[in-house]
Amino acid sequence: MREVPSWVESLRGLIFIVVWTVLILRLPAVRRREQRPAWVVLFCLAAGSVAIQAGVARWIDDTTGVVKLSELVVALVALSDFAAVWWFALHLHRAAHPGSTRPHRAPLIAAAVMAIIAVVLFLVTPEADRFGKEAHGWWIAYAIAWIGYGATTATGAASIFWRTARSMRSPVLRFSMLALALGVGAELPYLAIRAVRWFVPGTPAELAVAGFWFSFTRFVVVALACSVAAVEPIRRSVLYQWRRQRLYGLWLLLRRATPELVLHEPRSRPVDLLSPGDSWELLHQRVVEIRDSITHLHDGWATPRLLREAAQYAGPDRLLAVACWIEATRRGARDGAPRIDQEPGQELLPDVRATASTMRREVGQLVRLHRHLTSRAVQDFADRQESSSASSLS
Repeated sequence: MREVPSWVESLRGLIFIVVWTVLILRLPAVRRREQRPAWVVLFCLAAGSVAIQAGVARWIDDTTGVVKLSELVVALVALSDFAAVWWFALHLHRAAHPGSTRPHRAPLIAAAVMAIIAVVLFLVTPEADRFGKEAHGWWIAYAIAWIGYGATTATGAASIFWRTARSMRSPVLRFSMLALALGVGAELPYLAIRAVRWFVPGTPAELAVAGFWFSFTRFVVVALACSVAAVEPIRRSVLYQWRRQRLYGLWLLLRRATPELVLHEPRSRPVDLLSPGDSWELLHQRVVEIRDSITHLHDGWATPRLLREAAQYAGPDRLLAVACWIEATRRGARDGAPRIDQEPGQELLPDVRATASTMRREVGQLVRLHRHLTSRAVQDFADRQESSSASSLS
């Protein structure tokens, strides 16, 4: 049925295991609209990994008694796979370009038309000519339609994946898009070889093996690329959780100094690590709470004089100056010092380093701020301020 070496057939079992493992692990993605297209592609690939197994093909043919019905099933699953990949590419394009007028229903329409053509020609074609090495009779129409359909879906999807990869900031997603472009593009030489075998009599057996390798490459690379894309949300979730935990020390220090802002008692680190919810939202909330506490200390206990002395003490290191006044005001708030009705100015508030609070640059600045707060230099500055306050009161 398949003109490929027997050892290659055994690799289909590996494909089955890999694709279905990823599909099951990414089952929660079905509930998320932005992740659903990649899961649909994985589902189509998983269905294809079942259909291409030799045992499944024999079972279909033996059970139904219809000659080469298994080949028709593989073709229908394959055209669904082609359409799903093209639809996924169009989905990515529309997400990046909301005003795009690309026909997003084209994959569904093309797949439906090709499926009807395949079923009708299968029924009217004599058994000996169905899915033969060379195309004869009605099967010539099938061969032309299949090559046209495959080339359309492959070209459309590969071109979009390639352009999308160039605009991706995430290295993981860029690699995934490039791999998808490569994998889908491998379908084109396969179709060219298949056309030669269909319409040129007496082609060598080596050509069939070469065609198989292009088909195999397309299947494996697309599956792995979609796996990478599906795993990307997990990677980002872990990354956001890691950044959030890096801010735990600073967050706890400041929230304890500003209990009037705290709705719930700060949790221990193990409990905090297991907090349920969206990791991005949790990290964003942590950054906001840290900045709220800093602003509260600034507005309630920072004086123009304190800010000037902090700036003079720190010299050109602005973040060190910020840490100095934060530590001094933190101690004042902790010890119950009354709020000061002054407007010290906004020049020594921490800078906003990135467009999003969860970005590495923004989190990195707050991590450095925490290191300054625990440094000897900042502790010495705060000690001097306490001594000066005590002297003035006495």
